[in-house]
Amino acid sequence: MFIEYNSSSTIINYEGSVMKNLYLILSICLLAACGKGFSGKYVDGSGMMSYDFKSNGKVIYSAMGINIESDFEVKGKDLKLNMQGAKMILHIEQDGSIKGPMGIKLIKTD
Repeated sequence: MFIEYNSSSTIINYEGSVMKNLYLILSICLLAACGKGFSGKYVDGSGMMSYDFKSNGKVIYSAMGINIESDFEVKGKDLKLNMQGAKMILHIEQDGSIKGPMGIKLIKTD
């Protein structure tokens, strides 16, 4: 154990502070990875519906030639979309796919 006195005569435990800093850095990295960094194009089995998530928090929903851009945020395993004022929640499944509206499975294509 390394011990040093700082200018106010407080004992500093270097091993403890290194571990705390390491945990803090890892936590920040995990939060950054789970935030706006979510991206990719997800398509249903028929290829008629897709959600293209951008890392800037935007998503483009496409179905039957209609494209709608909206905002999204990641909250745990949920994707919260604001589709022209209508709130929609999609769920990220354990296999990385997304459970879409009415339980439709969306698979990442890129």
